[in-house]
Amino acid sequence: MRLASGLSANSLRCREDVSRFAPEARAARLVRFGAPTARPALAPAGLPRRFALCASRRADHKGLDVMVFAWSLLASRGVRIPLVLAGHDHSRGALTRFARRLGVADLLTDLGRLPHRRLLSVMRAAEFLVLPSREEGFGLAACEAMALGTPVLASRVGGVPELVRHGRDGLLVAPKDPVSLARAAERLWEDGGLRRRLGAHARRRAGAFSWNSAADGYARAARLKPAGRVAVVVWQDPRDQTGRSILMNAAAALRSRGFKVLPAAWAGDGRSPLAALAARRPDAWLVFLLRYRTAGALADFCAARGLRPFVALC
Repeated sequence: MRLASGLSANSLRCREDVSRFAPEARAARLVRFGAPTARPALAPAGLPRRFALCASRRADHKGLDVMVFAWSLLASRGVRIPLVLAGHDHSRGALTRFARRLGVADLLTDLGRLPHRRLLSVMRAAEFLVLPSREEGFGLAACEAMALGTPVLASRVGGVPELVRHGRDGLLVAPKDPVSLARAAERLWEDGGLRRRLGAHARRRAGAFSWNSAADGYARAARLKPAGRVAVVVWQDPRDQTGRSILMNAAAALRSRGFKVLPAAWAGDGRSPLAALAARRPDAWLVFLLRYRTAGALADFCAARGLRPFVALC
C-alpha cells in the first residue's frame, strides 16, 4: 500500500478491517462496485423447478457448513428446500460429505464453477440467494442477485449491511446461527409476496452500486488518462468466482468509458501474467486486492519495476 499511487475500498467495513493490520488503508476513498455489466445467458439444464442458490466458493469463512446445518433443521420439520451450489470447492468434498451425514445431500445440486453469464442466469431463476458468510468484505454475489431482482438472505457481517437493508431488500441474520438462517429461509421460501416485494426493492437498491460509476471513481482517483491503456489485475486465486467476476466487470466498465484495458488475473503462485503485461507498457495499473497474505509478491514485482499501481481493497 505504501507503493500505491492511491487506495480505494469497496465498503466502509472493508476499509476498517484492513486498517487494523495496515494503517495506510485509513486513507482509502470509498468506491463501491456491484451490479454486473453482463447480461445473463441461458440457464444450465437440470435445475430444480424451484430452488434457493448459494453462489460461493466452499471456504471456511463463507459459512456453507452453517447453511447445510440450517437445511438439516428445516428437513427435520418436513421443509425441504432444493439448494443449488455454484462455486469452486475448496473443501475437497467435505461439504458434500457433511450434507450426506446430515441426510440432506439429496437436496443439493452442485453446478461447480460456471461462466459468469450462466451464473447470472441461475441467480435470476432462484427464489432467493443465500450468503451465510462468517466474514464478507462487500458481498458481490448479493449485489449481482439484487440487480436481477432476486432477494437475498445473508449474514449480517462485513459490508453486507451497507448493501442489503434488512426487511427492505432482503433478510439479514446473525452469522454462525443456523436456527435463525433456517427460520428466515423458510419464511422466504413460503411467502411469495415477500419475495416479490424484497426483489423489487433489491433491484432498485442495486442501481446505486454500479460498475460504471465505480469505473468513473477509479478513473478520477487514479488520474487515468483519457483513452489510456490500463492494466487491470485481480490479486486472487483465478479459480475464485468473485475474482473472475471483478476482472470481467471492471474491464467491461472501463472499456465503456473509453479506456484500453489489458486485463490479467493473478494467482500469486508463480504463474503470473504480470511480466508479460508489464512488457506491453500500460499507462496505469489498477489492482483489486483480495488475497492479502501473498501480496508481498505483488509488492516485490511493483518495486522492482518502479510501478505505482492504484489499489482497490476488496
